[in-house]
Parts: sequence; C-alpha cells; structure tokens
Amino acid sequence: MRYLLCILGVLALSGPAAAQDKLPAGVLAKMGDAELRVEELKAIIDAAGPDVKAQLAQAPNEINRVVRTELLRKALAAEARGKAWDKRPEVASQMDRAREQALVSSYMNSVSRPPETYPAEAEIRAAYDQSQNSFIVPRQFKLSQIFVLAPAETDKAAFAKAQAKINDLNEKARKRGADFAALAKASSEHAESAGKGGDMGWVAEASLIPELRDPLGALKKGDVGGPIKTAQGWHILRLEDIREKGVRPLPEVRDQIAAALRLRRAQETEAAYITFMTNKTPVSVNEQELGKLIGKP
Repeated sequence: MRYLLCILGVLALSGPAAAQDKLPAGVLAKMGDAELRVEELKAIIDAAGPDVKAQLAQAPNEINRVVRTELLRKALAAEARGKAWDKRPEVASQMDRAREQALVSSYMNSVSRPPETYPAEAEIRAAYDQSQNSFIVPRQFKLSQIFVLAPAETDKAAFAKAQAKINDLNEKARKRGADFAALAKASSEHAESAGKGGDMGWVAEASLIPELRDPLGALKKGDVGGPIKTAQGWHILRLEDIREKGVRPLPEVRDQIAAALRLRRAQETEAAYITFMTNKTPVSVNEQELGKLIGKP
C-alpha cells in the first residue's frame, strides 16, 4: 500500500497538464473515463478537517496534487473493477473491513464530537490559569552579528590576518553613527545573516552557547559587544532588543487551549461510550477455537 501511495504521489506531481477539453457541468477533472466531480473533491476537503482546509487554501499547488491523486486513484480503481479484481474473495473481504471501519470511524466521531459551544470562555481561562507553566517564553535576544571565521591557529599568518580583520570591524562598528547592517552585509563571513545585514532574529537565551550568552547579559539595547571568540570564529554582536522571560498572553494561546480541551473531551466521551457498549453487551470468546487459530496446543 505504501508503495502504491508513493507511485500515486509521484504521478500526481509529474508531467504537464494534458490539453483540456470542455468538461461537463459539475466535472472538475477527467482522466479517460474516470471523472472527479466538484462535490466529490469538496467532500474530501471537508472530511480532512479545518486545519488541512486552511493549508490547502494557501497552497494552490497542493490542491492540484490532491485533484490529480484522487483522479488517478479513481482511474486505477475502474481498471481493477474492469478486471473483476474486486470479486476476488481476499480483496472483497478487505473492502468489507475498510467500509466497516469507515462507518465506525464516522459514527464514533459523531458520538464523541463536543458541541460547538464547548469550551466556554470561562473553561479556556481556567485551563490557562492552571497550566501557565506550559506557556512560559524564555528570555530572548534580538541580535545582529558580524562574524569572521577563525582559521587554524597553526596557520599563524592566516590567523593573524583574520584577527586583524575582526579588530578593524569591531572598531568601525563601535563608532558613533556606524551602520552596523552595512558593515555586516559587506564584511561578515556568516552568509545567512550577512545577507540580512547581520540580522539573526530572536534567539532564546538558553539556546546560545555560553561564550555568547554571558557577554550578552551585560549589554543594553543598542549596545555592541565583542569581539567574542568561539570555536568557529569571532562574533561582534549588536543587541537590538530584549524580551524578558514571561507567560504568553491568553489571546495568543486561546485556540491552542480550546483545541486541546475539545480533543480531551472527545477522547473521554469515546472511552465512556465504549465502556457503556461493552457493559451493555459483554464479549464472549471461545478460547478453544482461538487457541486453534494461533496454534496454541
């Protein structure tokens, strides 16, 4: 099955689109005699859930892939039926199980789905208050850097040249009115940040190596620090801004909390329903026959 899905994915993404004939009303795509209707794709997308729908809305190429994959699946299924593959006993049995599993999944989703009004705002607030440790944001620094790679110290001439370069850049960066971004773009040897004028974005304090973390603690917003030697080379850092450690505000995490509460409620409801069903109609097992099936003497 995994091999087949890989083939479907490759075929769905490969090759140019065929020349399009005028399709009948309601038909979204066609491949030979196989047709994918608009309402069929809508049902597929609706069944995928709101998160997937939102992703597809932002990715037209992915929607195209879904269309092609589904159409190819329909074409292959039609070919298999044409060869009476669905009449084979082992295949018919698998199809019956898959159909029954789809039925059970849909039914249990309906049984366990919380009402649209759940959770209420008060429940979200209570969950937020009880789990604020989960929403702690560590102290963060917004940094810019100028970096010079350190050659092996055994190459004394190259090492001295690099050291002279970083010292010169450090002097220029500390001058009043210096354009740190221009210096970084022109001279920094860290390609990714240099292309952005040295901008490293927001970096969590805990993720910084100790050689950088300790000097940053002594800087104020707008200060330039360094050069700082690490195993890779020298860093001149400019502290652009600081976010102190704190708890993310409720509006930022409301949707996350609501989704977690809904999932937990659904799981609890499903477990309670299964318990109810098994208590209502206890399971009986013929242990002797079961033993024969698994080869137990």
